Amino acid sequence: MSNIDDRKPRHREVFDTLLGEITSGRFKPGDRVPTEAELAKTFSASRTTIARAMRELKGRGLLNRQRGGGTRIAKQGGKRIALFAPFAQSAAQLGHIGGLIHAHLSDLASQRADHLRLQLIGRTDGDPLEHMLAATKALIEKDVEGVFYYPVEFPTERTDYNRIVVDRLQAAGVAVLIVDRDIVSFPDRSKFPLVTFDNRRGGYLVADHMIRRGRKRIAFIGSPYVSSAASDRMRGYCDALDDHDIAIDHSLIRTANLSDLDASFCTSLVKETNPDGIICKMDHYAAYVGRHLVEMGLKIGQDVLLAGFDDQPIAEMLPVPLTTIRFPLDPFAEVCYERLIKQIETPMIPSPGLTLIDVELMVRGSTGLDPAGSAVEKADKALV
Repeated sequence: MSNIDDRKPRHREVFDTLLGEITSGRFKPGDRVPTEAELAKTFSASRTTIARAMRELKGRGLLNRQRGGGTRIAKQGGKRIALFAPFAQSAAQLGHIGGLIHAHLSDLASQRADHLRLQLIGRTDGDPLEHMLAATKALIEKDVEGVFYYPVEFPTERTDYNRIVVDRLQAAGVAVLIVDRDIVSFPDRSKFPLVTFDNRRGGYLVADHMIRRGRKRIAFIGSPYVSSAASDRMRGYCDALDDHDIAIDHSLIRTANLSDLDASFCTSLVKETNPDGIICKMDHYAAYVGRHLVEMGLKIGQDVLLAGFDDQPIAEMLPVPLTTIRFPLDPFAEVCYERLIKQIETPMIPSPGLTLIDVELMVRGSTGLDPAGSAVEKADKALV
């Protein structure tokens, strides 16, 4: 293992040499790998160089670190894992964020030679729990080792459906990581590890931005279903109002489905509450609301400030580009993957309960323009 190619960075030479030993069969699954100190001596390299090469091999799923057993060659063939989204019948129904989560997890699975299955539900008619459990059974029969569970947003009377499903998976010995939103509503927390975005901070950032633009009657349009993500966004909005000594007017807080956002909904909101700013739970909501505001003769970014969440492609394509909260998917997917694989490989070691991924405020014309014609963002730079 000591043939050095000076044309390569040393960590890459170490990586390539060890990779060759693994793929050639000299190292077999379960074999112990020499320690970093031993490899440093073999390659006449620093421990830092060896550690970097080892990290890259672990990132490919080729090495496992076992408590008390050192580092060993991982079993080949990759992990059998799944993204389970029991609210969708097709990949197209995952939505913008769900689709990006799937794409990023798929890329990571490909890099590691793991097998990622996208598990959806086959039908939506009849009892939803029956269909969710049928999809759960299919996953268990496929002998998956771990599941990224993307919860369904349910009305209050069905909030236990997600819990029933993940309990069934856990009882079958499947590692479960909840992604994007919890399976219970605030202030409860499920017993499963959760990776989500800092939605509360996102709600704060966008509300604070509007307040700094001089707005005090800011409406919030959220979800009628139980959703920890949507409720956290609303709590951030309330936090910002409180920090600026603005009393919370509950008439300004509305819930709606996308189909509810028609002309009558928007007319009622404007006539009954006279908002000077509107924050929507997602960009698609904001697009619908914005269209009706324009039809009512209101100027977005002047008469009414408007903002959403998700930073969907539509946000920049609207007649007045939409201020929104961006969710960085690269770090989100990487943390999700790391957490689930660690659960699979070390099931006796507790996983972190909650991991928050930071968000970013994207300021555009829908929350106002300065005299030069660019979106005002100076007041927000200290917070983003």
